[in-house]
Amino acid sequence: MDGSKKTSRRMNPEELEAVKENLLKRKEELWQEILEDLENDAREEHKNIDIIREQGDIALEELRSSTAFSLIELKHDELQQIEQTLQRIERGEYGRCVDCGRWITPARLEVMPYAVRCRRCQAEHEKLEKMQAE
Repeated sequence: MDGSKKTSRRMNPEELEAVKENLLKRKEELWQEILEDLENDAREEHKNIDIIREQGDIALEELRSSTAFSLIELKHDELQQIEQTLQRIERGEYGRCVDCGRWITPARLEVMPYAVRCRRCQAEHEKLEKMQAE
């Protein structure tokens, strides 16, 4: 770290446009990945239709399908985060902490474009979640 203080500020229009473009690009990539995953899964399923499987083969196939579904679900969750972030940009709320209302540092948003809380509030949020889980 260079010792410079990170400042919280609203992003300028150019920065917001760059974030929006990156989100839209990532959204397109995710949809393409999901389509490819589904096509690959369908191809694998088609290959196995005429094969008589032993019990171990069935379990292995179920595990593979479960893993494929889990990967698609992770991508779907990221798509939802992208949609929510794009909506915050459109409403002019992007970069503002949902808890304290302060601006999130652009450096944090660059690393975590879906962040809805500043570092301090996120740490508090995680602490509360941990306490509730115990």
